[in-house]
Amino acid sequence: MNVSVMARRSLALALTLAAGSASAQLPLSGPLSGPDVPLVRAEIARLEKLLSSASDKATVTYEMARTFAFAKQWPETIQWLRKAAELRVGLDPSHEPIFAELHGAREFEAILAAVREATQAVSHSRPAFQIAESDLAPESVAYDPNSKYFYFGSMRKGKVVRCSASGYCTQFVGGLGTVVGIKAHGKGLWVLNNSASESALVHYDLASAEVVRKYPVIGAGHNFNDLAFAPGGDVYLTDTRAGAVWHLANGTADLTRLPGRFESANGIALSEDGGLLYVSTFPDGISVVDLKTRATTPIAHPDKLCLATIDGLYFHRGALLAIQNGFMTPRVVRLILTRDLRAIERFDVLERRNPLFEGVTTGVFTGRDFFYMANIQDDKKSGFNPIRVLKLHFS
Repeated sequence: MNVSVMARRSLALALTLAAGSASAQLPLSGPLSGPDVPLVRAEIARLEKLLSSASDKATVTYEMARTFAFAKQWPETIQWLRKAAELRVGLDPSHEPIFAELHGAREFEAILAAVREATQAVSHSRPAFQIAESDLAPESVAYDPNSKYFYFGSMRKGKVVRCSASGYCTQFVGGLGTVVGIKAHGKGLWVLNNSASESALVHYDLASAEVVRKYPVIGAGHNFNDLAFAPGGDVYLTDTRAGAVWHLANGTADLTRLPGRFESANGIALSEDGGLLYVSTFPDGISVVDLKTRATTPIAHPDKLCLATIDGLYFHRGALLAIQNGFMTPRVVRLILTRDLRAIERFDVLERRNPLFEGVTTGVFTGRDFFYMANIQDDKKSGFNPIRVLKLHFS
């Protein structure tokens, strides 16, 4: 039987079974307040326009459902969620608070069942070590190949800890704000630190933990997120709130902003030769920047691949490794690139529906091994589990 026919029949069966097991009706749609009406209409119009142009239409389809859910227009929400589920790309509304009122409704439960059926568990990871300080909320991890220490930055505690491969940790530096991306490069640790008044790239000496230099952008409206190093030592970093990518040329004193807008910029990676910059963005998933011409284009990819909500993004041996979370079924996926490195030829899901996943964000390559955090638990206030670090090996 044709694979696509089998998929459609399987989806229809999942929808039917789930509808039979849930009996609650949809809640009544709610009225919008006066000021919200033009905002919702404008957002719907924007998304309708994006549907005709975005390279990743699945993400826009799902975002349309979220917009109707914000407006509490539940029949339209279900209509768009059903469209997203029928794409079978992994878009998952089960944990989003914006859909909380729909839980138990037979239409919504049918959609959740269809998503689960389309995204079976995949496992290739092995346990590496765990961190006892379970409420650390480390968004990012770095590795120093010289000392063989891992470094974890805390979003909650304003510090960076240094850990051995057995999980023994000590504080490297404290007194910071919200620490997000970190990278070890040469003899330094480079940290992205955010506060209410500034976002900064901070260069620390690995041996002394002293600040070598700080590169700030003053004012609100910024959130430095992740960073990558070019072969010549240049640094590129994402600014999620500003929809921007910043560049620090090696040996210079100031950050400069790349031209163009990178909406919801998050993960970032560079090709091995440093010629192409990959940035995870909305709605196209990944934008490719030719650093010689400064031209930016959405990455071409197979129709069955959705690139929504990429957090960690890494270039490794002619491929990109991406960690997706948010409203994607959390997963680690390898994106095999074409020879010119400008398009995705095919993809392999390496990890999905791991029972340890509870906030999977970023990782770090150490040779052919990729270490990543399975459960940073950044949305918890109590009941923390030890932070589990997993490992994927690439032969």
